[in-house]
Amino acid sequence: MTTPAILVSDYMKPVTKHFSPDTSVKEIVKTLVNNHLVGAPVLDENKKLVGFISEKDCLQQMVNDSYYSQDHHVARDIMRQNPLSVSPNDDIFSLAEEMIGRRPKLYPVVENEQVIGIITRADVLRALSNARAEQHKH
Repeated sequence: MTTPAILVSDYMKPVTKHFSPDTSVKEIVKTLVNNHLVGAPVLDENKKLVGFISEKDCLQQMVNDSYYSQDHHVARDIMRQNPLSVSPNDDIFSLAEEMIGRRPKLYPVVENEQVIGIITRADVLRALSNARAEQHKH
């Protein structure tokens, strides 16, 4: 008996916050902190993924701004361009293996060049835990 594939779409969450390339770093930090987010996608006017900003990116910029007495940066200045993303049809086990070898804690889920959700390490861990529990039932 084979186990049905567990897909990213089974565990992804909707995107609750995103930024434009022109959003100020100050506004990004406020949004991430107030919403307890580790990061969020940067989308262009067509809602296409153009970058990703994490807490780490903001922290690094704020330290630099303090050192150089600057405070005028926007998302495009600090975002990671061409961020890693996944498809809603990707296998959760493959994503788990990728997460072990790479740093992102959160991946945008992209379909037809549109961000349709996000998936975090915690989501993947929950999926693997549920799969293991299901396996032990049988």
